[in-house]
Amino acid sequence: MPSPRDALRALLPFAAHALAREVDAAAGLLLRSTLDLPDFVRQALRLVDPIALLGHVAAWTAGGAVFWLTLALLRSRREGASLAAALPATSSGFAPLYLRPVLTLLALAALALRPSYPYGFTLPVALTQDLAVAQDAAALAALVAANVPPLRLPAPGAASLGLIAFIAYALVTPPWARHWDGHPGNEPKTLRMAVALGHGLTLDVEGVSAAMEALPTRGLAASARDAAATVMGESTRMIAALAHGPRALGASAIGATRITRQTVRGKEGGVYHVLAPGVSALIAPALRIDRALNLRRGAWGRLGVTLLLWNALAAALVSALFLLARDATGRPALAAALAAGFAFTPPFLFYFFQFYPEMLGALGLTLALRAILFGAWWTSGTMAWLGPLLAFLPWLHQKFLPVWVVLVAMAAVKAVDEMVSLRALLWLAVPQLASAYLFALYNFAITGSARPDALYLAWGPGGVSSARMGQGLFGLLLDARYGILPYAPVYLFAAGGALLRGRAPSRLRWALPAMAAYYVTVASADNWSGAVCNLGRYFMPVAPWLAAAVAAALAAAGRRRGVLAVALALVGWTALFAAALWADPHAANDCALLLNRSAFADGNLYVPNLFLRTWSEAAPGLFVRIGVWLLLVATAGLWIRRAAAGRGGRSPVRALAGLAAVVLPAVPGSDGPGAGRGRVPVRCGDRGGEPGPGQGGRRGAARALARAALRGDRMGRR
Repeated sequence: MPSPRDALRALLPFAAHALAREVDAAAGLLLRSTLDLPDFVRQALRLVDPIALLGHVAAWTAGGAVFWLTLALLRSRREGASLAAALPATSSGFAPLYLRPVLTLLALAALALRPSYPYGFTLPVALTQDLAVAQDAAALAALVAANVPPLRLPAPGAASLGLIAFIAYALVTPPWARHWDGHPGNEPKTLRMAVALGHGLTLDVEGVSAAMEALPTRGLAASARDAAATVMGESTRMIAALAHGPRALGASAIGATRITRQTVRGKEGGVYHVLAPGVSALIAPALRIDRALNLRRGAWGRLGVTLLLWNALAAALVSALFLLARDATGRPALAAALAAGFAFTPPFLFYFFQFYPEMLGALGLTLALRAILFGAWWTSGTMAWLGPLLAFLPWLHQKFLPVWVVLVAMAAVKAVDEMVSLRALLWLAVPQLASAYLFALYNFAITGSARPDALYLAWGPGGVSSARMGQGLFGLLLDARYGILPYAPVYLFAAGGALLRGRAPSRLRWALPAMAAYYVTVASADNWSGAVCNLGRYFMPVAPWLAAAVAAALAAAGRRRGVLAVALALVGWTALFAAALWADPHAANDCALLLNRSAFADGNLYVPNLFLRTWSEAAPGLFVRIGVWLLLVATAGLWIRRAAAGRGGRSPVRALAGLAAVVLPAVPGSDGPGAGRGRVPVRCGDRGGEPGPGQGGRRGAARALARAALRGDRMGRR
């Protein structure tokens, strides 16, 4: 039987956790009021109702006893031991619940030092109030890692996982996405190009001035004849222009003129969008089917078949991610679990129903990287699909041109190294040459110049430059409004996967040149965050490779329960952010709206703000924040590498304590003078009585309750 010491060790964490929750609730009642109390902590503790406190502590302790008994029963059955022996063995697994009492003590100390914003130390106060769900998720992750035995589940195949993802995507697609008018940003341009291609095999969208159901269609034979004649005629003219030297096809030859945003008038008339037509060509047949169905039903503007096609392509990306992670780890179950999880976290969460090229780019890069990094002994069959796949990348968007060149070079090196047959080599080379020629012809036919960026030059912006490259390089990862890492912290584990030793991690590192080519290209864009889009659009094509690195890190070190605890905590935080962003489409477009929901901490003091025109506009402490985040990434990578080598990462309690010890001090400048110069989100007494964001009527109720409680306490003492 367990000793009293074992019972105390098992149940005291539950009682302390319940006590801390009651103290946090009482402190929060005063924090939301306008009372400026010099003895804030003492007054807050007086608000704790002893009867309710005893009831909650008793309930938590009883629940802890049931939980303890359940875990002991499971352990006794698993190990074939008696219940009396299993109870003491499981009594020490509940220490993660001490996280809340520790943070509560830190918050009380901060409030004792300074009871008004930014308090003595802001983050512990926030973590006991509106950010308390973050610490609860971390404690739960450590509890699971400490007590739950390893699960052995059968892994689905790629086709089965893709089918599951397709059904899930189709079911959760927002209703507004099923109608043409629900798609903002560049999507209407993509759809208009698709209508022009589907109705008459042309890229001229001047005739697409009404709903697609109201537009006439041309026969396929006549459209094909006209398209072939245009290709032949423009080819002759381009070759003739080339005879005068390359300059005849350069920027000076551009004859197209700007009409409006991302829209130009061609050198000989017609209206064209500057976006590459690959996505439009892919969905054009589905749009023709939707047109026919809409005319039959009398419901114009619906995109049912088109959206299902897009759902299927997004599900194919989930399958491709699974295959890449499986090859990188050799563990199908882990790869399937991670692929399913990443499918519903940013950025994958937002692009299975929006027609942006980055989702297809992610699919193409994932398939190509898997073939290049892990494919063995290429055959003509492999090259027959890999060659056209690579050749299609530039047609998704001009931003894929650099990574296309790098991937083709990597594929050529691998093909030569494996001494593939001439036929297989032609399957790789011919599509690339044809794609390069047709892309030059596409630009020449519209603008008069064969430059790959001719359409963008005709529109106006140069597209890619070094003016904002620094902000983009850091911003795509770290920015408070548009960076992926603060809202999907699970990608921190990718640093560990990239630093691991071994055959599979080293092969993943071979993809660094291709990933860098794409990342630097989009980071160099004038608007590196994306014009109108959800979180992580430009980041998405590199996300599957980083997800495979996360899988490699977990495969190497995930059996150590400390590493597993941190991984589950990051997964939990990512899931919380994903749910919040999914519930608020406006916040998904600008995460500053999500940061502003915190009533007790200013997120801009924790996360770098990199949406700047010049570095001179940077807020004080920006470079320190960037440095701290980079240090966190490096620390995570080195710790995972060390744990994978058998040194550390065993204890979930120590890992949780280390996570708290790293996060709490890693917030530069949050408590110094002037910390509240931006948004001061806490007590309205600190803002001249103005209610904070998202608080509204709650503040008046909290103020009344706090005053009534204090008045009743004083009257009782009299």
